[in-house]
Amino acid sequence: MTSTTLLTRSRVLKRTALVSALGACLLAGTAFAQSTVGDIYGTAAASQTIQIQNLGSGTTRTVAADQDGHYRASSLPIGSYRVNVVENGQTVSTRDINVVAGQSAQLNFASAAGGSSSAQALDTVTVSANALTAIDVASVESRTSFTADKLDKLPVPRNVVDVAALTPGTVKGDSAFGNLPSFGGASVAENSYYVNGFNVTNLYNNLSFSEVPFQAIQQLDVQTGGYGAQYGFSTGGVTSVITKRGTNEWKGGASWVYTPAWGREQQPTTYTKDGALYRTYQKNSDNDNVYSAWLGGALIKDKLFFYGIFQSHKESQTAYQGATSSAPAERNEYSDPFYLIKMDWNINDSNILEWTGMNNTKHTTNQYYNQEIGTDGKPSTTDYLGDRHVKTGGAVNVFKYTSYITDDLTATAQWGKMKSKNSSDYTSADGTVTKYDGNINSPNQGCPYVIDRRSSTQSGLTDPVHSCYLASTIDRFNGEDQRTAYRVDLDWKVGDHDLSGGFSREKWKSDSGQSYAGGALYYYRTNGAGQDYVSEYNYRTGGSVAIDQKSWYLQDNWQVTDKVLAYIGVRNDSFNNQNGAGQNFVRQGNIWQPRLGFSWDVFGDSSTKVFGTAGRYSLPIAANVALRAATASYYTIQNFSYSAIDPVTGVPTLGAPLTDKSIVNGENGSTPDPRSVATKDLKPYSQDEFILGIQHRVTSDNDFLNDWVVGAKATYRKLNNAIDDTCDWRPFYAYGKSIGLDMDANGDQFTPPSSMPGCFIYNPGSKVSVDVDLDGSGVLRNVTIPGKAFGEKAKRTYEAVTLSAEKATDNWYVNASYTWSKNRGNTEGLVKSDNGQDDTGTTSAFDYPELMVGATGYLPNDRRHSFKVYGGWRITPEWQVGVNGLLESGRPTSCFGGGDETVGGIPSYNSEFFYCDGKISPRGTAKRLPWNWSLSPNVVYTPAYAKGVTVQLDVLNLFNNDKKTAINEIGENGSDSNYYGTTYRVPTYYQTPRYLRLMVQYDFSL
Repeated sequence: MTSTTLLTRSRVLKRTALVSALGACLLAGTAFAQSTVGDIYGTAAASQTIQIQNLGSGTTRTVAADQDGHYRASSLPIGSYRVNVVENGQTVSTRDINVVAGQSAQLNFASAAGGSSSAQALDTVTVSANALTAIDVASVESRTSFTADKLDKLPVPRNVVDVAALTPGTVKGDSAFGNLPSFGGASVAENSYYVNGFNVTNLYNNLSFSEVPFQAIQQLDVQTGGYGAQYGFSTGGVTSVITKRGTNEWKGGASWVYTPAWGREQQPTTYTKDGALYRTYQKNSDNDNVYSAWLGGALIKDKLFFYGIFQSHKESQTAYQGATSSAPAERNEYSDPFYLIKMDWNINDSNILEWTGMNNTKHTTNQYYNQEIGTDGKPSTTDYLGDRHVKTGGAVNVFKYTSYITDDLTATAQWGKMKSKNSSDYTSADGTVTKYDGNINSPNQGCPYVIDRRSSTQSGLTDPVHSCYLASTIDRFNGEDQRTAYRVDLDWKVGDHDLSGGFSREKWKSDSGQSYAGGALYYYRTNGAGQDYVSEYNYRTGGSVAIDQKSWYLQDNWQVTDKVLAYIGVRNDSFNNQNGAGQNFVRQGNIWQPRLGFSWDVFGDSSTKVFGTAGRYSLPIAANVALRAATASYYTIQNFSYSAIDPVTGVPTLGAPLTDKSIVNGENGSTPDPRSVATKDLKPYSQDEFILGIQHRVTSDNDFLNDWVVGAKATYRKLNNAIDDTCDWRPFYAYGKSIGLDMDANGDQFTPPSSMPGCFIYNPGSKVSVDVDLDGSGVLRNVTIPGKAFGEKAKRTYEAVTLSAEKATDNWYVNASYTWSKNRGNTEGLVKSDNGQDDTGTTSAFDYPELMVGATGYLPNDRRHSFKVYGGWRITPEWQVGVNGLLESGRPTSCFGGGDETVGGIPSYNSEFFYCDGKISPRGTAKRLPWNWSLSPNVVYTPAYAKGVTVQLDVLNLFNNDKKTAINEIGENGSDSNYYGTTYRVPTYYQTPRYLRLMVQYDFSL
């Protein structure tokens, strides 16, 4: 659819607090991708009983070693545990261990096969080194986990997205999508985000999620692939947040994180090819303060626990636009009063009830001003234009019940609801309030969106057209997204098998809509003959759309031998999408997704692990697809001459029309017949993935070389089927002609009858079978057109090899990785970085076959080489330093052109073709962007004289490296070549400049 956006060996060690707190983040073990619990397993004598006590909550689990001496306690909440071995009523051994979500912690008290216990009665508690297990042989997956203490001390931006970018195989996506992570070559819209096991991904377009206060995170897991059948809805990666909770000890604290405007450098001033000023950042500013306070403890000892945090985020920002832009300057105020409450009720040792409640509503006020560029090249503001008020985010409530029915049988049930606002309104300088109610037929109001690309403007002969518009688009006032979901899971250990299964159902509803500001866009341009003209665009969407999802899974972790674990799983999903009229337009059922894996403990001592996974993963269709493809909407374009321009609004006095009104993608204001929207037997968006890897703990007499965990992993991903839309009516037109219909009475080869949608949802490369009114007679016919008539099959592959090394000692830790990868195909995925299009699942990529000519090549998220390292060193008990470094090769670029019917006569498309200088310009064949690198150190001071106080200074991008990360890839646009001839390959985004961040934190215990 056309874009509207232009462990370890079994030995006992003593570790310092640094390693206990920070080393856990180096874990690379696995369990379920979004798990909030972990396991303790190992060996003891067959006659012994294992008591496992949570040191925070006091709850105790008791399991018995089987006849072979094996024991396992599963589904344990994360935290510190004391494990007692009891024989004949006497405790003969005691060890403490940390349980990390998604990990299996190993404690061996005896040899396997019922060997006699080597444990003796102890006078002291031993802290097991297995708490730092880096090789989890009890699982087939691989992941990276970050603990709360590590998150506090890492010199990275304090958000989930930037932490996720530390993991191997992950790159930051295009800046147009907020630099969201791209995992394993997938688009940034193919990820899932969880909080305490609840999916908080916004299914409207998969490009946002509900965040928690950063200080509330106890553990953050990042999974880049290979997760089991328990979870789905991702062909990219998964991030899972587990929040802090109360314990028997009351603890609290407060922090202030300050990022001052005076500590920020600016991006470079940018010029066009002919030396004209393109954009200056000299007077931009950004001042950021985050205040947090938290408290947690036991309301009833060992029974009822509370944790609460309040975070106030205040940010002030000034941003100026491009030198020739009609857009106004902005002074922005952001207010994010986040809060989170976590309640845990230990009904008894066998039953736990949890509630997580949070609200992350964000309020944004944008003040707009006209701007001028002085003779010194510096911008300034002039007239005040008005304010825009934006409200996003909302409340999340999650309830979870866990029952340990027997030692071997655990049941969980979860219910949750998430609400997220997406609302905006405008107040002009004279006090007039403008809102869009989502009604596509409501009258135009306010100032229109204006773009001025006339030759005289670009050359500086005339000033750009100014308008009183505040932003290019306006979202539906009081728009809201809502998810309601429940799931039930069972885990049953039978002999050598750990069986689990479950069922989940989710209902999603989006009340959404969007319009151009003032109801229209006026785009001033100059044609090839040097004549100025204006294009009038009308774009409006609105409606209430829904998704109903059902899923079930079965899986078995089978301990085939003491050294070999096999994983067998299967998942089944069903999706049902509804349009704004409540009608089903897509049904997808029985989407089978097999998952297989193995783990081989080569020497039987957890020092070397060989593992592999193979699986199929699938995604639902995002809710936004229904708004433009299956619900009434407008998108029209018409060119006019003009005689004058209003100096305040930028509205032209229109003259004679130069073209007929073009209805883009059939968006003419009527609701398409749901039988005509999507092809029958639509196959799911799916991807196959294969992973093979090895991990090994180095043993050496050399103290530096000893205990490094090194690894190598190969990953291959292949997209099986994509879902997108085609807007090519020509095959239907030809078919109608072939059966003798008058196909020109109510349309033409590019324009279907008004009763038909302009685009059809399909699997690129597969046949299209829909019910259509071919000639506008009102008669629906089922028509099947071969897939080759609509162009190429969607293709995307990802190949990668990752080498890693990590180590934690008493005083330092380090995690380093190198990834070599290739990301190739003709589609990035659900969104399109080529033109910044966020119409998830309905990009312009497959609209016409001509758009795909030359489309195969290296994709925007391709980074051939990526080196990452982070670590820390405790110099003294009071001083610690850390570092985070990145060295990464640049992304491929292309040259886009065509537009204005210059390629195949296709109307209403701008420069979205792989066509420049009169010839095909294949994807990725333009020069790659330069390597980018950054080094971010920090220093942490915990003074002995001020117990509980921590002072930390981070310097992000210390050397202020300013390599470009995105450029203008448009080389031409039909007859409008003047502007793009001077702006092609001009940078549009750079690395984030150097900035300072100061944190002061106080922790206390009552």
